[in-house]
Amino acid sequence: MYTVKEVSELLDISVHTIRYYDKERLFPYVTRGNHGERLFSEEDLLWVQLVQGLRQTNMPLAEIRHYGDLCKAGDSTILERYQMMVRQKEKIERELTAMQKRLAMVEYKVRFYQDLLAGRTPDPSCNPMNVIPEKIRREKGLPVE
Repeated sequence: MYTVKEVSELLDISVHTIRYYDKERLFPYVTRGNHGERLFSEEDLLWVQLVQGLRQTNMPLAEIRHYGDLCKAGDSTILERYQMMVRQKEKIERELTAMQKRLAMVEYKVRFYQDLLAGRTPDPSCNPMNVIPEKIRREKGLPVE
């Protein structure tokens, strides 16, 4: 059995976070010792990792708690648990697509500034006059118009 401090060190999760998640009933099987301290089994460590992973996907605590409740209820809830994970996967995929679009825009702007700094023609949509600023022309030793 592991204490909160040991779990924190093993899994690199703050003691505060572990206690908070337990208070929110996200670890369905954690037991208490003789003095009321939380004790985590090997299986509980897997739950801690699962909860942390689901939180990192922005799953709300209430949904994680519901998932744990479903697990405790047994095999009759497998379909509902599956559906929860499918919905979360679809949400993550939408977020990933949106993030990829934002990344593509930033990559485009990085290339724009690389070209600008290298003295190549800048993008007219960002620099409507299609002019390399005089300061950059001087720094790069380009002719000043």
